[in-house]
Amino acid sequence: MSLIYNILFLIGMNKKVKQYVVSNYFKSFNSGNVFINLVCLLLILAAIIICLYFLCRAISNALYMYRLKTDFYKLQDMGLGVKNYNIIYSKELEKKYIMNRKKIFKNSNAEFKNKNVIGLTTDKYIVVDFDTKKGAESADFLIKKMPKDTVLEKTPNGYHYYFENDTGKPIHTYVKISINKVKYSLDILGFDAIITISPSVVDGKDYYWINSIFTHTPAKLSENLWILDLIKDETPFFKRFDNINLSLKTKNAFIVIDDINIENSIRFAFGALKEYHVKIKLLNGVIYVYDDNFYFMTRGSFNKYKNKKSMIEKIKKVMNELNPSCIIDLSIIYSNYLNSQSIFQITSAVIHNDFKNYKYNSEFPNYIESAAIYKKTKYLINDTITINNINNNNNNNSTMLKELTVNTSEKNNFNKILSGRESIYITFLLSNYFNIPCTAMCITYSENGISNNTSDSDKLLKNVSDKIINTAFSIF
Repeated sequence: MSLIYNILFLIGMNKKVKQYVVSNYFKSFNSGNVFINLVCLLLILAAIIICLYFLCRAISNALYMYRLKTDFYKLQDMGLGVKNYNIIYSKELEKKYIMNRKKIFKNSNAEFKNKNVIGLTTDKYIVVDFDTKKGAESADFLIKKMPKDTVLEKTPNGYHYYFENDTGKPIHTYVKISINKVKYSLDILGFDAIITISPSVVDGKDYYWINSIFTHTPAKLSENLWILDLIKDETPFFKRFDNINLSLKTKNAFIVIDDINIENSIRFAFGALKEYHVKIKLLNGVIYVYDDNFYFMTRGSFNKYKNKKSMIEKIKKVMNELNPSCIIDLSIIYSNYLNSQSIFQITSAVIHNDFKNYKYNSEFPNYIESAAIYKKTKYLINDTITINNINNNNNNNSTMLKELTVNTSEKNNFNKILSGRESIYITFLLSNYFNIPCTAMCITYSENGISNNTSDSDKLLKNVSDKIINTAFSIF
C-alpha cells in the first residue's frame, strides 16, 4: 500500500519535491546491489502501469455509463419507450441474452439503473434488422430498397433500419424471414421486441448511429408497404418459454434433469429470467428453486459417482428437507422403434448389467415400478425401459441399441429397444422410498436419426429438448 501511495503522491508533486521523495525512497533499497535496485525500479514501473490501466478502465467505464445515461434520458424526452438492462453474451452459442426480459417489459418505471446497455421498446416503430446468422442466407440485396434518409444504425453484425408504424395495426416480431422458400438473415422487430441501440457495447462490439435518431426521422411504413409483403405468410416469433412462462401447474415438484441438452435450454431460461429464489448445491449439480418447484440440474452427477449408495443417501437427505410432492424426470433417450421426437411416459425400469455398482448391492432392486403420475394426453404412451450406461459423451449409442433388450409385460413388445438414462432409475427408486408419485417423461432420439454430422445431431437434439420442455410445462 505504501508503494501505491507514494506513486500516486508523486504524480501530483512539483519537480523538486519529486526529486526529494525519489532520492529518499531509494535510500530504503540502497544495498549497493545494482540488480536489487533495478528490480525495485521495475516493480515501481509495473505498479505505475497497473494503476494507470485501472485508472483508464475506470474513466472509460464512467464515460460509457455517462453516454448511456445521457442518451437514455434524451430518448425518453422524445416520448420513446426506453429501457436500461443487462445483456450477457454466450460465445459458445454466439447469442446474447437479455437479463430479466419479462420483468423489463412489465416494469413501467423507466429509470436509468446503471446497467450495461440501453434499448428501445418498439411501441411507435418497427425495425428491419439485417444480420449475419448461421443457416440463413444474406438479405443484403434488399438494402438498396431501403430509404436512404431513414434512421439507420450499425450493429455488431449488420444494420437496423427504423420505420414509423403509421398503419394503425400492431406488427409482431418475425425472425429469419423466408423469401421464395429460402430463409434469410432478416428480422422484422415489432412491438414485442426490445432493440439494443447506440451507444451500447455488447461483447466489445459497438452499436452506433449512421443516421442518428436525434437528427433524422424514421421513414413511414405506409410508404414502404413492400416490407409488410415480406411477412404476410410468416408466423410471428415468440421467445422460448414466453407462452409457458416456465411454470408448472404442479407445485413442490422435484424435477430431475440429467440431460445436457435439456439442462442448457432451461439453464439459459433461468439466466434470462433471473427469477429463481434459491440455488442449492447437490452432488456436482445445482437445484434451482423456481415458481414453488425444485429443478435439479445434475451436470452428469449420477454417472460420475461410483459409490451409488453414498450418492443416493445424499439425495435422500436433501429430499427429506425439501419434502417434494412428486418427482418428474425429463430425459432424451434412444430408440430403435419409436420415431424421433416421440414423447412418452415410462412406468417401470430394469437396470442394465453395465451398472454393476447397483447390480451387486441388495438395496437396489433390478426391476422397479413407479407410483406414476398418469397424464391423459395423446403425447404420452406407457412403456418399460432398460436403463443403460449412457452418458452425454457417448458416441456409440447406435451400436449399443442393437445389443439391448427391453423387458415388458407384453410378448409382442420384446423386440422394442429403448436406451435410457440412469436418472430414470433413480427417480423410480426415490419415488418408492418416499412413497410419492413420479413420472419419467422422455422424448426419443431415434437410431435412424443419429447422424455422423455433429451439427445435424446438435440441431436434432436441440429440437427434441425444446419439444419435451414445452410439452412438460403444458401438461403438468
